[in-house]
Amino acid sequence: MGRTTALLAVVIVVTSVGAGLVGADVAGEGPGAPEGGSAAQYDHVGQFFRGVTAGAVPGSSVQPATDGARIERRSTRSVGADSDGGGDEVRVGVIGSAFGDAADIDGRVVARERVTASRFGLAVGKRGAGGHDAAVASVVAQRAPASSLYLASVGHEPTPAEYARAVDWLVEHDVDVIVDSGSYYPRTADGMDRIAAAAERAADEGTVFVTSGGNTAKRHWRGAATDPGWLAFGDDGTQGNRLGDGRISGAVTLRLYWTGSGDYDLYLYRDVTDGPDEVVAKSTRESGSAEAIDAVLPRGSYYVAVDVRDAGAGHVDLFAARHRLAYAAGGGGAVAPATAEGVISVGAVGPDGRLAAYSSPSTDVRAAGTVALPDGRTLEGTSAAAPAVAGVVAEMSVAAGEGGLTPAEAERLLRRTAVDGRIYPGSAVAAAGARSRAGDDETPDDGSGVKRGP
Repeated sequence: MGRTTALLAVVIVVTSVGAGLVGADVAGEGPGAPEGGSAAQYDHVGQFFRGVTAGAVPGSSVQPATDGARIERRSTRSVGADSDGGGDEVRVGVIGSAFGDAADIDGRVVARERVTASRFGLAVGKRGAGGHDAAVASVVAQRAPASSLYLASVGHEPTPAEYARAVDWLVEHDVDVIVDSGSYYPRTADGMDRIAAAAERAADEGTVFVTSGGNTAKRHWRGAATDPGWLAFGDDGTQGNRLGDGRISGAVTLRLYWTGSGDYDLYLYRDVTDGPDEVVAKSTRESGSAEAIDAVLPRGSYYVAVDVRDAGAGHVDLFAARHRLAYAAGGGGAVAPATAEGVISVGAVGPDGRLAAYSSPSTDVRAAGTVALPDGRTLEGTSAAAPAVAGVVAEMSVAAGEGGLTPAEAERLLRRTAVDGRIYPGSAVAAAGARSRAGDDETPDDGSGVKRGP
């Protein structure tokens, strides 16, 4: 790489190599492409399970639901068919690619819906029954014992319309809280807007929507272009952004989104030692503010380049959903639904309480990025932090009494009782109960018995 002039001289040819390209030319507009393009879901990339001894997680801000403040169980809604024969449970909807069977949630599931015709879900890191999405539901079940679950499966690559149907199904079932541990990378800016709009509609209906902020800190670059030509990613003027640590192979997912009236083209190059670097994929849309490349590549060294046709105004965001970028900085780093208004986005902290290296810094709140599961494994990443927060919100809704909490109230209480953005479940639940006793929509002032932090 590292050759500015060579990038300008290379002949632009799309080459099919190895397993070939997957929709790498005109994003979302090829024959048979669904309206709005596919909203490729790579929420599990970087998420994995580990065999550990079950129990409280060292350094975790999320403790087992039996710890901390004891609260009186009061009904927010009656579901009529809960696990213990009663009707006083808070309803939590979980969106995921696919849900298997898991003993620790089967008795808690009231309804399931699959909005996609595909039977295949993303199973990276899957071990045994349930997989990633069942683990997400399990975290909610642990954190909020008085909750019933509604599971909406959207498949591996849902369209924006399918995603919206999943959200609408949950809202129609009158859930109190929705949690989605996914990060979605649609091929068009319109697709991103439609996913965000679905989450915003749910929040407008009064459902608290909690989502992972994404593990994008090392896979996202944000910057701005000033002049036409190849975009410089570093202060040293380097015009290529290398993928991965060394040689890579397999699936590559790249997305370029921008604000303003600019015009950009996205290229994927193979670094060749004995000749001109090869263009192995390109995306050169004639309209819209997004470019997309999905490719399957043989083993080699690759980098991304962006051709600035019109710099316009505003910033540019480059995402590599599956690989690290050599140049990854600039803040931000969230994709839908975390970008939606009224949605609570969740980042992850490590055992030391600091923001995890993989976590996007631009989230509303943070929680532990490692949560123990009943079967002895752990769920890690923002995929673990989001359902932990959703479970806390469910407990807060119960503590708040009749009517529960509005999305704005839930976020305000979480933020008020957090320390450096990190939530503390006992404090948040106590604050919700105090709000109920105060008989208004505001958290009582300091000195009312509501503590901040641990």
